[in-house]
Amino acid sequence: MFSKHRKPFGVLTALAAALTLAACGGGGGGRDEHGHGDHDHDEIHIETAGRLALAAPGDPGLRIVDLDDLAQRWSFTLDHAPSQLYASPSGRYAVAVQRLQDQVQFVDGGVWQEDHVDHLHDYREAPRASAFRLAGVRPTHYEAHGGQAALFMDGLVDPQANAEVVLLSDDGIGESRSDARLPLPINMHGTGEVRGTYLLTTWRDPDAATTLPRQVELYRRDGQSYVFVERFDAECPGLHGSFSSARHTVFGCSDGVLVVTQEHDQFVATKLDNPSSLAEGVRIGSFVGSKRSDRIVGIAGQQQLFAIDADAGKITSIDWTTDRLRRAQSFDRDGATLMVLDDLGMVHLLDAEQGWQRRALLSAVGAMPQSAPFPAITASQARAEAYVTDPAGQRVVVIDTADAVLASPIALDFAPVSAVWLGIPR
Repeated sequence: MFSKHRKPFGVLTALAAALTLAACGGGGGGRDEHGHGDHDHDEIHIETAGRLALAAPGDPGLRIVDLDDLAQRWSFTLDHAPSQLYASPSGRYAVAVQRLQDQVQFVDGGVWQEDHVDHLHDYREAPRASAFRLAGVRPTHYEAHGGQAALFMDGLVDPQANAEVVLLSDDGIGESRSDARLPLPINMHGTGEVRGTYLLTTWRDPDAATTLPRQVELYRRDGQSYVFVERFDAECPGLHGSFSSARHTVFGCSDGVLVVTQEHDQFVATKLDNPSSLAEGVRIGSFVGSKRSDRIVGIAGQQQLFAIDADAGKITSIDWTTDRLRRAQSFDRDGATLMVLDDLGMVHLLDAEQGWQRRALLSAVGAMPQSAPFPAITASQARAEAYVTDPAGQRVVVIDTADAVLASPIALDFAPVSAVWLGIPR
């Protein structure tokens, strides 16, 4: 059933904007029929649910939905269909990775916030495509933390092209530049995690038969480049996947999880062994976490999930299913609920504060694809909502994460798969 508690954001936002403009003596630009201005710079605080960027497999089109009136309002044509879609570190831009074409494009979602020292100033404009094209050989893993993101370029074996880590921020994207770059001495399928002025990234033995790394290195930023600090002794064979919380960064290894803990300018690496409940032939190879909590969940294969307590040094199995396959996952805005989409189109809402007990089981996607690419889940950072793409239904399913119920879906005229929320976190 659908929630009855959904607020009419389009009406409230337009009314709030009108009152603010009246008090300020007028706006900084014209408004369209939806109450949206080109330059609402007289508004300091804007009540907005943000926007949703959507893409379909093999389609270079990027569509933007206005979550205040639940309608698709804008469409952009990229150079190529995105292989992955991410949100920029502060949530203003859609980051459209085009891996096989060795580039990344950016679309400004049009809703952002600036720190004006004595106040935080919200802005809302129409979305627009950026002319910035970030070049790099095989851009793959993208990890955001603390207002910055590390984009790892894998490079190639043949023809030989070395890996590279590129540092991005919303300010830099707005100025059509990267903030810093770290060329690496060899190609690898690696990852990077930015932690303030430091960067954790991967090292691969040049004589290894695999392109997966086996150790982690620490670098310190120096302007637009990085200076090597150390390579940690603790090994992480078959390294794949990473995630950063407030104090810890985790990396997936074939034999466990490597945890790098930061205390100011000191970094310590420790190894957690694989849990005995891990299925044979499966390893923890990716992670999902929350920006607002220290919770980290490791993903192993298509079924198993593990809670990783880096402080206690424990990896605990999450019993979310006995027979279903995982297709997508995301934490809610507060990091209190983990949402898992299964192969039948059901979303399991797991309470992280109550031992991962299931809060609800919601039927979200009526006809699940039988093979990848599968639907995505993305959580709003402005309100208690999450969004699940339903390609066969040509819609986005809306979950009220506070009440653990479905809200009214968003109808579309195409089959969405990838989705990222854009806007101002609240």
